[in-house]
Amino acid sequence: MASSLEDLWLGGKEGCLNPLQQCRAWALREVYREMETPEKKLYQKVASKLTKLGGGAPTSRAVLKLFAKIDEDEEWYPGKVEEGRGRKPALDGKARNAIQRSAEAMKRNGSEPTYTLILGSCPGAVINPDTDEPVDKKRVYDVFREQCYDEGAEHPWKHRKCLTKTALSDEIITKRWGWLLFMERQSHTAEWYYKNLIWIDFCNTILPRSEKKAAEQALARKGGSGWISQGCQMFSCNLRGDRTSLKQNSEDTIKVWWMPVLTRGKLHVECFNADFPGECADGAELAAQRLRPILNLRFPNETKPKFVMTDKGRGFYASFTSKMTPKYKAGLQSSGLKAFMGEDATVQPGKLSDMLLHETAVAWLRLRMARSTPARPWLETTAQWKARMQEACRQVNAEYDVEGLCRELPSRLEKLRETEGDKLRK
Repeated sequence: MASSLEDLWLGGKEGCLNPLQQCRAWALREVYREMETPEKKLYQKVASKLTKLGGGAPTSRAVLKLFAKIDEDEEWYPGKVEEGRGRKPALDGKARNAIQRSAEAMKRNGSEPTYTLILGSCPGAVINPDTDEPVDKKRVYDVFREQCYDEGAEHPWKHRKCLTKTALSDEIITKRWGWLLFMERQSHTAEWYYKNLIWIDFCNTILPRSEKKAAEQALARKGGSGWISQGCQMFSCNLRGDRTSLKQNSEDTIKVWWMPVLTRGKLHVECFNADFPGECADGAELAAQRLRPILNLRFPNETKPKFVMTDKGRGFYASFTSKMTPKYKAGLQSSGLKAFMGEDATVQPGKLSDMLLHETAVAWLRLRMARSTPARPWLETTAQWKARMQEACRQVNAEYDVEGLCRELPSRLEKLRETEGDKLRK
């Protein structure tokens, strides 16, 4: 009988509180309440006095949920097991606690907790044992919502909005409508666009060379939302970072230039050397010259695409006149190519990113790169970053519908007509 009672009081599921610890939690709460301990501190104090099966203390949030269960169930008793439990969760208690500790440490150190940073900071904790792959971001964000807080376990984080998207001006909408009419007058078929257009752009990535810069970039990427407890919106750790850390080079960063090349259902990424001049006429000439060997490798025994589609960025076209820069023109001629918009792109508006197919490919690439970010990005060499970019490109070609993307221009033109030149509605 003694052995049986011992099992009842001290047994249970690993990572949880056994019945004896649950009784202790209830008793401690009563004692701390008599001592008039503030509620926000009470749960932390109780949690610190408890031990889960397998070792370690529960989180304040877990203790709060236990008390809520006790208070709501008149028939509760220590060790009561709920019926109808689902399958084993992808993240067990230890994994969730590791994610919580890592996320809260990021906030304290001035970084914005993100799915990407969690993958890098505690990779073992996010692995689903059933698939041996990282869980999706929803599981990680569930931990943020349920266990993480700035001040007091009764106010867990919520993803709070603070900014809205900017609207297009009437002038830009009118220009987008004019570009649509221009495209419709070309009378090209969907197959013609697929076979003949080469989508390219200038892109760059700022690599941090210090831990401080990596933290600044993480804050800058948080955008208009963040994981924040109620009443803590004005804390410095919850305010948005300076986005110039993502765009401007400095003494503790390295800027790497690269070019996506999207055509006929395949994506290629050309990474440039440190001496690449950047987004200027000289850079556009070098970029255009690189296209010929890329196409020769991609289509060794086929008729190659001939027309290059870009935005009106610096280097391709002059800012005020919209005329093609002479050096970009010379680079295209050396590769036997032509600009789809010709030598005068006045009809093409500057705000056209939702219509340019390569912008979607770049978003896919950046997502894959974000997921593979190392735990200490400031230690990653340029060569290692480029190798990671090529692997991200391989993954995009293997796992995303790049073929379908290269056939999307006609459908996007139809959507642009539906919105009468306004932003496309996803």
